[in-house]
Amino acid sequence: MTQSRSRWRLPSRRAVIAAAAIAPALVGCNATAAPASLPVRSPAEASAAPSTSAAPSAQQQVIAARTSYTVAVGEAEKSGSATEARELLRPYLAADRIDALVQTMSSIWAKGERFYGQDVLHILRVSVTGSTAFVYDCDDTSGMGLEYASTGRVVPGSGGSPDMNLITRLDLAGGAWLVQFQVVVEQPCTG
Repeated sequence: MTQSRSRWRLPSRRAVIAAAAIAPALVGCNATAAPASLPVRSPAEASAAPSTSAAPSAQQQVIAARTSYTVAVGEAEKSGSATEARELLRPYLAADRIDALVQTMSSIWAKGERFYGQDVLHILRVSVTGSTAFVYDCDDTSGMGLEYASTGRVVPGSGGSPDMNLITRLDLAGGAWLVQFQVVVEQPCTG
């Protein structure tokens, strides 16, 4: 995650921990509604009914991809397995970026540490130009960090921040928005 080739530029241990851990939940402004029961219709009724749902906009697709990536990173980290982590990340992260993130997770697992807590995702804005998108977040990661797996004690200096200023780049590839890189900005969030 910190290799320059992958463009993951996270300036401090706290930022590395928080950025890698931005995942354990769908939150706040981006949560989706609970599934609802739909009436059962025959195939003839279904084909005769006009379709009124519009396809999601590029911006909506980018937000969904960013949120799904966040969840996938959390699940990958919880897996404790490099092989499983790669599979979980594959649908959401550019292929040439997966190894760097899995290496970061593996080094955390090797030290006997694990992530705890949950971030609160606050997407401030999304910019989409052609097949490139940028998502600007001000996430609350203050309730998360690293703990020693054997004791559950918090790793000193690993706590998150109440206002992590984060920029995520996604590119449209093969019909899917994939995360290319994330940068933690060492300035206060602005709307």
